[in-house]
Amino acid sequence: MMTSLIVAVLLLLFPLSSSQLRVSGKNGGTACVACTLIVGMTEQLSQYHNQSVVEAMEMICRYLPEGLYRRACDSLFEEYGAAVIKLLETKETGDIVCLALGMCTNETGHICHIFPLPERADSPALSKRVQRANQIARSVNGYSRLSPCSLPGISEICKLIDRFADDHLPLYDVDGDKFSLLETFRGSSWRGKDCDDLNSDIYPGRRSTGDAEVDTNCNGIVGIDPVTHNTYEDMWCNGTQQYGTVLLGDSVGAHFHIPPAWLTASKLNELVFEHLPFMVENELDWPQFSSVTAFMNISWLDVIDGPVDSLYLKLREINQCNHRDYQNIGVNGARSSAMANDIVKSLARHQDLDHPLFIVHELLGNDVCNGHHDMSHMTTPEEFYANNKRTFEYIDQHVPPHSRMFVYGIVDGRILYNSLHNRIHPIGQLNNDVTYSDLYDYLNCLEISPCFGWLNTDEKWRNQTTQRGKELNSALKRLLDDMTFTNLEVLYIEDVINETISVWEAQGGKVWQLLEPVDGFHCNQLANALAAQVVWSKVEKDYPHWIPPVNPNNADINNKFGDQGGY
Repeated sequence: MMTSLIVAVLLLLFPLSSSQLRVSGKNGGTACVACTLIVGMTEQLSQYHNQSVVEAMEMICRYLPEGLYRRACDSLFEEYGAAVIKLLETKETGDIVCLALGMCTNETGHICHIFPLPERADSPALSKRVQRANQIARSVNGYSRLSPCSLPGISEICKLIDRFADDHLPLYDVDGDKFSLLETFRGSSWRGKDCDDLNSDIYPGRRSTGDAEVDTNCNGIVGIDPVTHNTYEDMWCNGTQQYGTVLLGDSVGAHFHIPPAWLTASKLNELVFEHLPFMVENELDWPQFSSVTAFMNISWLDVIDGPVDSLYLKLREINQCNHRDYQNIGVNGARSSAMANDIVKSLARHQDLDHPLFIVHELLGNDVCNGHHDMSHMTTPEEFYANNKRTFEYIDQHVPPHSRMFVYGIVDGRILYNSLHNRIHPIGQLNNDVTYSDLYDYLNCLEISPCFGWLNTDEKWRNQTTQRGKELNSALKRLLDDMTFTNLEVLYIEDVINETISVWEAQGGKVWQLLEPVDGFHCNQLANALAAQVVWSKVEKDYPHWIPPVNPNNADINNKFGDQGGY
């Protein structure tokens, strides 16, 4: 069965570790939703290709990359395959199959379901179907109810999640300067590539020490001009007002994205899983294409597509000496307390040795979003004020003078339900039977929604969540009025997402075209590129003195160093 979907679904729900994954929620929680989507996709593949369930399962395993992921697929097949086959052959839905497998429960008295139930939820007929499904599952020889994370292959993936879930620094960083030679595991997809991982004095963003023989700031400019006998760095970069770009934020800033093809039977093939290890090692985030730190063009059109733009690219276009000077410290599920206690300390910047920064502080909703069915787990205005105060004080004390910081407010997330609730979700496209409202009700039944308040069919909850968000924004604005900064100048942006939406609608676009199809919660690639343009336009209009002058030496740098060593 589909290991990739297990990882995708688990990460979708913003876990902190695989141990939390195994226990979170009610009625089966995360294990239930993963099982249901996997079984549902198996049934849909069988239907779409007019094949048996066995052939559909074998097809899925063949789609996955060889090695760890295919071994995990085989392991799941061996453990659960026989029971799934028997149950699907009796025309049971994925929800009832997973209830019979023990991945889902009805401990709260409800059968949580994403697919239409074959009988009324409260009918005796449905109870009989469930009893029969349980009997079929128990009758399968050798069937046991083991946790997926205890199975060979799957256990390795759960450990893999643990390796990156609790640390926001590069996993492989020999010299400890918080930069890496590798792409994934918080490497150069997230921070500029280290050009010497054995020397902690060499890293992106450092003020040059001449760079006659060594590229101390990793911007690809090194050597001595034979005519002037000056270093190229001194000639073409010194005095040009260099800036680095940093994102301190949540999954929106990290650009969380699950390929919709993973949940669409008609689009499922080997190509959509070709780069699965890379995607998992990057936590299903795409910082290399995000609105703040995008730096490369998209080439994997089967899994992500759209225009690319970012604040980093705009600063690099102004001054090519800024090459590689970016850090994306976006963490799935981040809220103000985690930012103040932990995440902000992942920032790599020396106040005296490095160039100043353009910083985006972006926490758009997790302080009001969680899976709990009440408001007690939302951050209070007093907590929000205190948390952000600690974060801003830390930043101001650790960044070079003349740094700039954008502070984004909590968004009005009602736009999510309003634009998506009656549209068909990718998992329902084959049979036109699952809307986003169905998905929201399902996740809320399991108590694992990324945002019970906004992703809710009850308008009362959507409004109350937005009201708390407004209260938090008021506290944030009060804090910015109260604080005095030494090394920072700050620009507050109330609701960057709705400003982006307004620009898109003015161009004739629809809101749903800017949202991620699978989770219905994040901005997609188009929205990321557009948001970069919206924020930059705001700076040009309101804070033009923030924009550095164009480096007159850009053409010389390009002619001499080309792509400056790439990324």
